[in-house]
Amino acid sequence: MNYTLAELALMTGYSARSLRKFYRQGILTGTKTAGRHVFSQEDVERFAAQPFIQSGIQTKAAMRVRHFLEEEHTRQPSSCLIYDQPGEARAGELNLTLLHYINRECGGELAYTYFYDAKKDVGRFIFIGQPAEIAAVLQRIGEGHMEETQ
Repeated sequence: MNYTLAELALMTGYSARSLRKFYRQGILTGTKTAGRHVFSQEDVERFAAQPFIQSGIQTKAAMRVRHFLEEEHTRQPSSCLIYDQPGEARAGELNLTLLHYINRECGGELAYTYFYDAKKDVGRFIFIGQPAEIAAVLQRIGEGHMEETQ
């Protein structure tokens, strides 16, 4: 599975500009073909495993949740979902499924962050958006668990 720069930005909370800078510095590896960055699963795992990158992803995720809690939601209903998925393999698979779903169906309206904590062996997913979008994500997660038990 490969990731685009936009998908990596969505997942990590880092801007595309920051990710391009990390790429130029060699902190993030991948390929650039016809002006487009592409990152393999291994590239993303190496990048996210670096302590200062992992710390940055976690800080950005915490700030996103804190901002949600402190923000006044007067214009439209808003929801925040934090979902923890035990197991690296299952969390990684769920991340791919949800990332593709969000890119295809949500039109950039759903804020999404994912990071894997190797010490706890848990993938953490954070979603912020309208309640209907959050409900659709929960349905996708539920469908994944239904497939797993069949």
